[in-house]
Amino acid sequence: MGLIQKAVEKEGIATISITHLPELTKKVQPPRALHIKFPLGRSFGAANRVDLQRKIVMDMLNGIIDMEEEEKIRKLPYRWRRD
Repeated sequence: MGLIQKAVEKEGIATISITHLPELTKKVQPPRALHIKFPLGRSFGAANRVDLQRKIVMDMLNGIIDMEEEEKIRKLPYRWRRD
């Protein structure tokens, strides 16, 4: 994903991604990424958690605006809850 982000950014479009594997993401060096500690495939949380999903999307939009150049990966505060 980071390689695609770099190509899109070269065209002047800001990008951000979500990662579950920050060590791998650091190697690819995307322009901006958010690290979330959720199971793979659950980047936006459990089904029907609209409140949490909305927060994550807002974090992405805000990250595009306010992430500094040297801050390539930002850790999100959310944790997966086991019910």
